[in-house]
Amino acid sequence: MSTLVLGVPACSTLPKQMPQPIQNAFDINTSTTSLAKIIEPLREKNIGLTGYHVLYDPLEALAARIHLIDRAEKSLDLQYYIWDNDKIGALALHSIIQAADRGVKVRLLVDDNNAKKMEGIYLALDQHTNISVKLYNPYRFRHYRAMDMVLDLKRINRRMHNKSFIVDNQLALIGGRNMSNQYYNVSDNYQFSDVDVILAGAASDEIIHSFDEYWNDDYAFPVRQLVNPRHYTLRYDGLKQQLSEHYQQATVQNYLNLAYRSQAFEKWLNENIQFDWVKAEVVSDSPSKIKSKASKEEHLNFQLLNRLDEPTKSVDIISAYFVPEKEGAKKLNELAESGVNVRILTNSFKANDVPVVHAFYSKYRQNLLENNVQLYEFMHTPSQNNLYENTEELSKKAKVKLKGLSRSSLHAKLMAIDEKQVFIGSFNFDPRSSYLNSEIGVLLNSPKLALGVHQTMSSNLPKYAYKLVLDSKNNINWKHTKEDGSLETLRKEPKLKWYKKAALKFVSWLPIEGFM
Repeated sequence: MSTLVLGVPACSTLPKQMPQPIQNAFDINTSTTSLAKIIEPLREKNIGLTGYHVLYDPLEALAARIHLIDRAEKSLDLQYYIWDNDKIGALALHSIIQAADRGVKVRLLVDDNNAKKMEGIYLALDQHTNISVKLYNPYRFRHYRAMDMVLDLKRINRRMHNKSFIVDNQLALIGGRNMSNQYYNVSDNYQFSDVDVILAGAASDEIIHSFDEYWNDDYAFPVRQLVNPRHYTLRYDGLKQQLSEHYQQATVQNYLNLAYRSQAFEKWLNENIQFDWVKAEVVSDSPSKIKSKASKEEHLNFQLLNRLDEPTKSVDIISAYFVPEKEGAKKLNELAESGVNVRILTNSFKANDVPVVHAFYSKYRQNLLENNVQLYEFMHTPSQNNLYENTEELSKKAKVKLKGLSRSSLHAKLMAIDEKQVFIGSFNFDPRSSYLNSEIGVLLNSPKLALGVHQTMSSNLPKYAYKLVLDSKNNINWKHTKEDGSLETLRKEPKLKWYKKAALKFVSWLPIEGFM
């Protein structure tokens, strides 16, 4: 019996992979596209450099995606962890179908962990001659996924967390945003505060190569190989009709003001394009990481640490999930003790959409604060004065509750070193991103952006975050600025009931920190 029990986790449930043709993005000649005519002259003036444009505003980030899909002429390569069947997901799929009808070759690669509700849609999409859909690291038991977790947890627990969006091999967009309502201020439940960056030039080419690596990996399965069409009645024609109806409704409502925002982005792209051109390096995990076979050099965290300059003035880290582990905490403490201004912004308990992560982050707070590391925790309900200007109008047009628009969760992954370097990507500063999931990001050697991040944090942190401080008895207090401008100090952790606190304390004792 003991042999059987011990042997269960070693049982692989990965479906049998059929031979797949190797496909590479640069097999398609995109040199004559309208985007190439804009980007190539800029690249020639900035050989070896990377142009970047940061997308902070969620509606600008959406408009950029929709407009770039509509602008595509030859190819679209899209890689995501989550793509939901909601307003945002449907709008993007409608534009993708329009692009495919124009002859654009579309490759859509989605991690299978959140694909269950979408697999019938993916199967219908894949029926288009110009659209290919693959699911990464799939579950074998499509309708009884718990079986995969029981039999093959080591594999199933590792996910492709990358997000990349590539248009005509000219522009690549990466960051933290998935294709789902809550990343673009259209969710009834809560909104994710996030950031993306559009890249052109050297880094864009590296991201394209990374996409090809995952697309051609043997863990990337064509959806038609995994999903039984007899289980779904939806076919391509029906999907196209549904998406067209949704698009027409959205156009009438114009709840995202997409027409105006798309025009603004188009004007920026065609007339006022202002990329900052800098030296940059893409850091990314090899697909081998999902198979536990990657060398340390193939891990993003190893690449990042070896490319970062040693901080002398400041380190600003923004991470939705922050679990530094002993070595990370020790390094941060040493920096702070040496006079470097170290600031960390992560989620408060109430703002964290994965509360169990908070249990392991909490273990490090006292020690970090005692060593002069500054900790800030993102509020789940920023004051009305600090919400987006169009919140009330958006609520009415999109039929989204104001309560949902006011509930926030930090999802950004960003780091600034001195006035030198900035990292933006999908990588959280936690063990899951370091050891289990695959990630991608870019390190920009941009003094301008680093200074901007530092100044923005300095001016805005009091508006949307608690500052953690130690009182005279060495207990943690939470300070924040109220709507009337007064300062309030809380001696108990905000929105954390005693029984939940006890439960988190118990969880923190479990030997599972490496899975957080």
